[in-house]
Amino acid sequence: MRILGSVEQLQAGLDYHLARHNLLTANLAHVDTPGYKPLDLERTNAAGSSFEGELHAALATTNPGHIGPHASANGESFKVVTDASAQATGTDGNAVSLDREAVKIATNQLRYDTLASLVQN
Repeated sequence: MRILGSVEQLQAGLDYHLARHNLLTANLAHVDTPGYKPLDLERTNAAGSSFEGELHAALATTNPGHIGPHASANGESFKVVTDASAQATGTDGNAVSLDREAVKIATNQLRYDTLASLVQN
C-alpha cells in the first residue's frame, strides 16, 4: 500500500502544479487590466488546513449540487488566493509584474517536470 500512497502523492503534486500553471499564465493575460491583482494557488489538506479552508469546504458540501474545491485522492485541495506580496507599480492599480510571473511560471514548470520524471521511473 505504501507504493500506491506515493503514486497518489505524485498525482496530487502534478495536479497542483498544472492548475497553478494555468492560474499563473492567466495572470499574464491580465497584465494590462486596470486594478487587477495577481492570483496564486494554495495547497490545503484535511488534517492541517486553515479556518478559511475548512469553512469553504463546509459551505461547498452543504448541497450535493454545489461545486466544491478541487480535491485529490489523498484529501488535498487547492484554493485560489490573491497574491498578497504583489504591489501595484503603475497608476492604474495593476499589480502584475511580467518578470515576477515569469519566474513563478518557470519555477512551477521545473517542479512539475521533476514530478513527471519521478512518475515515469
